[in-house]
Amino acid sequence: MTKQAERTKAILRIAALGAVSAAILALLKVLGILNLRLFGEAFAPGNGAIWLIAASLIAMTAVALVRYGLILRLVSFKAGPAQIIASGLISQAIGQWTPGSMAITEIIRFGLMAGLGEGAKGRLGLSILIDRLLGLGTMFLIGGFAALYLQISGGLLIKHPALVLSLVILSLVIGIGLILSPLLAKTFFWRKFSRALAKTPDQAISSGLPAPLPTKSLLVRIMRRLSRAVELLNGADIRPRRLVLPLALSLLIPFLNASTLYFASRAIGHPLPPLVILAAVPFTILAIFLPLGLAGYGGPQLMAAATFGLFHVRTETVVAACLVQNTVVLAVTTLLGGLSAGFALEQLRGILAGRKNRLSGRRSP
Repeated sequence: MTKQAERTKAILRIAALGAVSAAILALLKVLGILNLRLFGEAFAPGNGAIWLIAASLIAMTAVALVRYGLILRLVSFKAGPAQIIASGLISQAIGQWTPGSMAITEIIRFGLMAGLGEGAKGRLGLSILIDRLLGLGTMFLIGGFAALYLQISGGLLIKHPALVLSLVILSLVIGIGLILSPLLAKTFFWRKFSRALAKTPDQAISSGLPAPLPTKSLLVRIMRRLSRAVELLNGADIRPRRLVLPLALSLLIPFLNASTLYFASRAIGHPLPPLVILAAVPFTILAIFLPLGLAGYGGPQLMAAATFGLFHVRTETVVAACLVQNTVVLAVTTLLGGLSAGFALEQLRGILAGRKNRLSGRRSP
């Protein structure tokens, strides 16, 4: 494929994703749950809540970077503070603009750290995996406890008690499972699970089915990623006490993340209950795994409208607050990433060039 054809395809893909964002937002508008007036009021001169969103985001980013530095030490990967900060901020800035942003963020962070730090790439991959497991695990854990408290305290904010109870159970199970997974690599059940995944993912999924699944199917891709993650964790030798400090820092992040949405709701003049935000946000995060629009517009707001619909809160408030939050997050992360780009410009060019060469190699006859 020629460079011109690749460029055209990239432009068409961006245009298609932009159209998906516009279509989702238009649907929310037709349904009467997108109030652009509320969104506009948030950015009126003198609205200090916007700065509180930015401050919460910067604090959350700082805590996450410190946690990742501790995890790198835990797996014996050498990198200085400047490299950790630059790779974290640049990958976050680029990832925010892309669909499936979490995967893109980690690919870029891995490439930057591999070029800047010192150590085996396997240990680097393990550090990123543990970082995400702790981050997502604590978010679901805190969310589960918040939803449980809402249930126990009378459930006045709960619209669908049975569904929220299911959310409590699912959040706690996912949260505990993700947090404990780095410590389970040497257990009997984990070894059995690992052996089951040792077969090629295609065979593991297709066994017992009348015909093999296509190798590019979504289920096969998910199984392959899971298999790689399990393989990485099998090489981990982590004692529980060494995870205490990274875990303690992780427990701060869900509250800082929830505060960005809380201050966004204050910016539009309709504060959302903090416990509801903590309970609902983990499930809105699913939108960042899916190509549902561009730069965080469309998919996350749709997911938020559905998840917050389990509680007695105004849906138009949720959607407007999510739009405000996303806009501030894009602005701040892009600014921080741009300021950090000078530290790793050559490595970033190498990552992008390498990815382009791999894509060209796959498409060549």
